Amino acid sequence: MNLLPKTSSQFSQQEYWDKFFETRGKEAFEWYGNYPQLCQVFHKYMNPRDNILMAGCGNSTLSADLYNAGFKTIMNVDISDKVIHQMNQLYSKTHPDMKFMTMDLLKLEFSPGSFSCFLDKGTLDALMSENSDESRKRAVTMFEEVDKVLKIGGRYICISLLQDHILQCLMSHFHNLGWMIRVCRCEEAENQEEKRFSFPVFAIICTKFKKMERITPILEYCPNDKTTERLSGLEEMLNRIKSVQHFSSLCHQMNKDSNATEDVSIELMDPKSSIKTAKYTLFIVDRRSKSSNKFAAFIVPLGRETDWLYSSSEGRRELAVSAKFQRLIVVHLGRDHQFPSLEYIQNELGSVVSSLQPKDLPPNTQIPFLSLGAQVDHRKEIYRDQSASTGEYVIEEVEEDDDAGKKTLLRRLIFLSNPNVIQSEARLNKGKVDLKYLACQHHHVMVETLRSSVKAPSFVKRVAVLGLGGGALCTYLHHAFPSFTIDGVEIDPVMVQLAKKYFGFNPSSNLRAHVADAYHFIHELANDSDRERYGCIMLDVDCKDRTLGLSCPPPNFVELSFIDSIKRCLAPGGMFLLNLVCRDQTIRSDVVSLLREAFETVQVTKIKNEVNEIVKCCSSIPSLKTQILDAK
Repeated sequence: MNLLPKTSSQFSQQEYWDKFFETRGKEAFEWYGNYPQLCQVFHKYMNPRDNILMAGCGNSTLSADLYNAGFKTIMNVDISDKVIHQMNQLYSKTHPDMKFMTMDLLKLEFSPGSFSCFLDKGTLDALMSENSDESRKRAVTMFEEVDKVLKIGGRYICISLLQDHILQCLMSHFHNLGWMIRVCRCEEAENQEEKRFSFPVFAIICTKFKKMERITPILEYCPNDKTTERLSGLEEMLNRIKSVQHFSSLCHQMNKDSNATEDVSIELMDPKSSIKTAKYTLFIVDRRSKSSNKFAAFIVPLGRETDWLYSSSEGRRELAVSAKFQRLIVVHLGRDHQFPSLEYIQNELGSVVSSLQPKDLPPNTQIPFLSLGAQVDHRKEIYRDQSASTGEYVIEEVEEDDDAGKKTLLRRLIFLSNPNVIQSEARLNKGKVDLKYLACQHHHVMVETLRSSVKAPSFVKRVAVLGLGGGALCTYLHHAFPSFTIDGVEIDPVMVQLAKKYFGFNPSSNLRAHVADAYHFIHELANDSDRERYGCIMLDVDCKDRTLGLSCPPPNFVELSFIDSIKRCLAPGGMFLLNLVCRDQTIRSDVVSLLREAFETVQVTKIKNEVNEIVKCCSSIPSLKTQILDAK
């Protein structure tokens, strides 16, 4: 696999590995692979003329297998007298040039430079079975013995799972010695007796060189037998290995539980690219219902990843249901990368997707790759920059089919901190922004709710929109209600400039932009008795903290003090419209309860196929008698 998932921190946590070693039991060293599964590595990095030292040979048949393949000069050592006696009896006649000696690997009795190959299949993992100072001391002592008995140009070949503390110790030791290090993935060794192992097996080949000043030792990684990648440093090597471990573990868990109720996602990076964002994001969707269609991958065309069907967990599940697959991999394409064709994507993702197939599928199953057509790149980026408030953003144009099946060109504002959400969208007609077009369904609901309320004779024809963004809602309101005063409040001056330049926002005496923090804007207005009140206040401000279950608005906008200020900014009988986007049901209930306590009437409208809800909050109009008493 050439693509790499992001590293998971769990592979640096000792308790994770403790649990693994507890469950692997006494069969541990069988899982490192036998000769047929490892022979490709041995034949590539060993020579029949090598003088080989087999470290911790035990009762393995590996030495005999190598001998039969032409590697005649093999010295086998083990600390157990009993096993050495057994092996001598077993092979003394059939393999006369193969020797067995009882010896401690930490105190080898051979002369310096006696061997050209030191072969270690699982012995290092046994020496460092726990993460402790004593364990590291044993390993370093063995490494010193390896250095002593190998001649210049000799190779230390270690087959290991590269548990984190082993990985750190081995890499740093030989890198500091100035040796060349190459790490190869041994996928065949991970299959033993028709059982898929949950961790990858690695072959680490450390070649002894004389240490030279100002010469950086070579570090290479081989994801397969056809690819060798030169790495820049130890940190890159460590991250590369940990990401492979993470992906292998995830595939194992997916095969154990094919009835997950939550989507699992994987971000895949291209290690050869200078672009540091994910090239692919994979969402694995499992359905509980049985189907004859077991497994497929769906490629989301560029520019369509913001659609509800692909951007939300609920939408992806509906896609899997409509496609009638038990497991569907929904693939988002990274906006900064190039994708020439669907065939290119299929070739690059083939091995990754195969690793994620359900366990009951037969080997070499042909996996269908689905999409909306042969074209994948429908997006044209026309501007990119960043601001202090929103971070990096892009303005892009995307061609889509409208409800009538006709091609339409849409211009979008996307914050790259939340790339699956459209911040603002405009439709282009002959190169100009269509001012009568409103893209967002929740904006339509807000407008129609306002339209049904303006018929009241007492309605104050002033509307505040908290969260101008690209200005689409404000511009639409200005054309729908030309006699109204529309105030858009936006914290980021850059957004106001983008709204003017790219989205048709054209301020006038009735359409105004206020560069201010909406939170402070409302509090200041509430405390200014001389300023006019609003007939309607619309709140559509997103939350920057992605760790919360509340995506819109930020938490401080649904505190009692702010809601009280909103009420005081409304004219008698005015209404407050809130775009509420909340996946945490406890938080949602708390917000709605707070609003019900503050306002006489609260109505919640759920937006179809979206998480958004529009909450309409109104206070009753004071009676004439109450107004007279207040005046007195």
